[in-house]
Amino acid sequence: MARQYKKILKKIKPKDKKPVEKPEKVGKDYILIVITAVTATFMLVGWEYFNNLNRALYVALTASLVTTYIRRHAKLTDEQSIWVERASRFSMGAAVILF
Repeated sequence: MARQYKKILKKIKPKDKKPVEKPEKVGKDYILIVITAVTATFMLVGWEYFNNLNRALYVALTASLVTTYIRRHAKLTDEQSIWVERASRFSMGAAVILF
């Protein structure tokens, strides 16, 4: 009897579903910041010693690290998030291909 009563209550008044929230971003990703700074420093210091392939590799790698940081920590709209995600994947792919 109690089971039937619960089933009837569910049909009459279903529970409100809570909207799915994005998980909160924890931490500052200090390792990502350090790696980005080191990569940018290598790129700036060695720019005149690199050939065009190495320059493109370092630019793509730095862009990939920066977009990864932006994706994790910036408050973006859904459309902006999609574009940053695409840019991040494109620059990662370019860095891997150039490597």
